[in-house]
Amino acid sequence: MKSTTEPTTVGVIGAGIVGLSIAVQLQRDGYKVTVIDRDEPMLACSAGNAGYLSEANIFPPAAPDMLLQLPKLLLADDGPLVIRPAYAPKMMSWGRHALTVVKEDARATVTRTLASMTVHAYATMEALATYVGAERLLSRDGGLVAFKNAKALNKKCESLSVWHRHGIQVHRLSGAQIQVLEPALSHDIVGGLFFENSGRCSNPRRLGLMYAEHFIRNGGEIVKDQVSEVSSAPNGGVVVRGAAGIRLFANVVVCAGFWSGKLLQSHFKSIPIASERGYHLMLPNAGLSLKRPVVFGEPHFAATPMEEGLRLAGTAEFASPDAPPNMQRAEMLLRLARQYLSPIDETGAKPWMGVRPSLPDGLPAIGTVPGQPRLHYAFGHAHNGLTLSAVTAKCVTAQLQGIAAPVDVAPSI
Repeated sequence: MKSTTEPTTVGVIGAGIVGLSIAVQLQRDGYKVTVIDRDEPMLACSAGNAGYLSEANIFPPAAPDMLLQLPKLLLADDGPLVIRPAYAPKMMSWGRHALTVVKEDARATVTRTLASMTVHAYATMEALATYVGAERLLSRDGGLVAFKNAKALNKKCESLSVWHRHGIQVHRLSGAQIQVLEPALSHDIVGGLFFENSGRCSNPRRLGLMYAEHFIRNGGEIVKDQVSEVSSAPNGGVVVRGAAGIRLFANVVVCAGFWSGKLLQSHFKSIPIASERGYHLMLPNAGLSLKRPVVFGEPHFAATPMEEGLRLAGTAEFASPDAPPNMQRAEMLLRLARQYLSPIDETGAKPWMGVRPSLPDGLPAIGTVPGQPRLHYAFGHAHNGLTLSAVTAKCVTAQLQGIAAPVDVAPSI
């Protein structure tokens, strides 16, 4: 057993973008950090996200209008949402919790918290990326949401006052204005929304790997091990049990995405986390150019220019994390993209699937286990993992230091 209760030792369980951001931030603040993951860094959902550092996602997933559309979304062949029948029973608890956020006061609380994290997100990520020498992977040219249907656009615009109230700069644009910003888009787009302070990461996986390289260069350790249990040690600190051995740290942060639920299940009455699998299709030779991420409002998917080409992403499939992937979900994105981007070249297209950790209220779970002040967690970021990674790291570091976090994040589990 590797054992030390030196007060600066921290074990970080999870080597995705959230875990690596936390590890680098803790190391920068003087902690001796060990990252533990069953895989190499950046092999799970962090590697394949859309690269969109969005300021739009401040609302709970279970909006009243979305619930009304749910049957239509689930039945659509090219719909953005699928629940595999075998996984439906496991969604019951998630669904019950999601319904509690439909009430106006609960929605307002979630929106306020997500907005406060979001408005700090880009600057915090830029600072962390600059610290490790990866700032060139970030850009801030805004983000578009484009619509072909005026009714759908008008409905989306009902949220403008909420975004503005929380300090998010977003404006309605005409179809002609969108054409000026992105000439590659279809000419039958009637209008959209422009989030002027949204940003982009041109290679999320490389960003995380640069975090990992900097972390190791500065004395950090990354251990490949399958962690099975985390618990408080009798004489202080936290014990981490893995297939390769037992380790003792002064503090531990669990940020293993979807698998955090299993590691923490003995410490909470219920953790309603779901496996929300996302797909993308990478087009290395798309034959067209976008300057910024574009979300297509009706089919709910995004196209983002990347170092490796054009990435189409945005579907949600609730299914067991270990179920075989249905790569038709990725190929579907190409059919949808042709309605908005034409001509488009699919030569060399590469599909991908990853498991998002989805909590029903849309808030990431960031906090400390009750009664165990040295056992911390940060998981459940769903579609916002990359965007909120650095501000989450700041919040976690503040927890360990016993100081006020930059954002008031109330525990959601």
